[in-house]
Amino acid sequence: MGLMERKKEETERAMKLHYKCATDKQYREWREAARRSHPSFSAWFCTDCTPTYQKEMIAKEKCVRPEIRFKLDEDDGQAGYVPFFTNRKPRLQNEQQ
Repeated sequence: MGLMERKKEETERAMKLHYKCATDKQYREWREAARRSHPSFSAWFCTDCTPTYQKEMIAKEKCVRPEIRFKLDEDDGQAGYVPFFTNRKPRLQNEQQ
């Protein structure tokens, strides 16, 4: 499977998650803002998180994407990203079987 197929599959899987770290209203508002700001780019909710909030949610067992990593972006802000594994498909914490 190529990188583009993996990204598309990952996006589809992420859309099925129940985010325990935010209310449904917060998620819907984020999704609408993401669509307006990047209509041709499929943003992922968890990549807009922060390292501090992620640690807090992991401690409370509410983080469904603990594999998200962060790096500095071009504006010296934090940018979350999904590390892609070449030998295995990562399992999502609350993914339906």
